[in-house]
Amino acid sequence: MFTGAIEWILASVIVIASLGVLVVKKPVHACLWFLLALIGLAAIYLQLHAPFISVMQVLVYAGAILVIFMFVIVLFQDAYLTIERYKAKSNAIGLFFAAAFFVISLAFLGTYLRPLQVEQTQPAVGYGSVEALGKALYLDFFFPL
Repeated sequence: MFTGAIEWILASVIVIASLGVLVVKKPVHACLWFLLALIGLAAIYLQLHAPFISVMQVLVYAGAILVIFMFVIVLFQDAYLTIERYKAKSNAIGLFFAAAFFVISLAFLGTYLRPLQVEQTQPAVGYGSVEALGKALYLDFFFPL
């Protein structure tokens, strides 16, 4: 029961941070919201007993990719001010139908996911480690990789 609450909290943090990326006006603030979403995703990987993937999520995405985003933002630091001068040409009816389709899709998905049972089992020894990931990639899935 306790892990379910943690997963709901982390999911809420990720959803709020993702909305923060879309809503804020300044690109630097959007990057900070994006950082929070990436850290929340890394915490979910820790919940799934995958510490290596969690660390790589923080190092590669939150570290390297976010630095590239910040570099681009510094390079085009005043471009968002130019964009704000133009009025959005979104159709209100189209936005309404898109939002309605999204809500209906979530409800449809929820009705099919609700009856699924959650199985509480312990992962195998070494699950989520670098060795297990390397064996899976280079032995089991060598040709697709």
